[in-house]
Amino acid sequence: MATLMTEFEQQFATVTADITSKICIIASREEAEQRVLVQEVEKLVEEAKELLERMELEVRDADPPVRERLRGHIRGYQVELSRLEGECGRVRASSMASGTSARDELLGGGTGAGLSVGEEQTQALLDNTETLERTSSRLTQGHKIALETEHIGAQILNDLHSQRQTISHSRQRLREADSDLDQSSRVLGSMLRRTLQNRQEGTKETKHSWRCSGHLKGSILGT
Repeated sequence: MATLMTEFEQQFATVTADITSKICIIASREEAEQRVLVQEVEKLVEEAKELLERMELEVRDADPPVRERLRGHIRGYQVELSRLEGECGRVRASSMASGTSARDELLGGGTGAGLSVGEEQTQALLDNTETLERTSSRLTQGHKIALETEHIGAQILNDLHSQRQTISHSRQRLREADSDLDQSSRVLGSMLRRTLQNRQEGTKETKHSWRCSGHLKGSILGT
């Protein structure tokens, strides 16, 4: 799960960086190219939304603490994507206004509208620069999360290896204990057989002594 989530986050960071870079250059392009760039940005926004949906599905099976932490990341990504959507809408409206102003300028020769469009483009560039910086920060954060996830995965592997060694040692001790029990059982069996054998031999000797005593008494009485 962690590997897929990290992959989704990296893809989201790449897509949002692409969105930001395209938004930054829209204002400086001709009207026809602006329309193409706006369409590309809209497709990238849809792709980012799909990635967020896949993230939501992925974190459902995570442990509660991890799930809450990852959902916090997703909420931040959603806020970032909503802001980028707003930027896209504003740039699209600005490009349409720019085209209209350019046509008006060609038809009417006014200069006030051109100045207004230039100011809007300057402001758009400033806003998009800030957006690019935030996206770069997101990429850095995503890389940090990936490193943390890799570190956690390494710790889990080490713990599993340690647990495997512990289980292996426990099995070895059980085998040794079984061997000791078998040996003890054999010793006790041997001792029991000797005891029974000695008891039987003692009984035979006692019977033999009784027979001897009987013959001796008979001899004395016959005399």
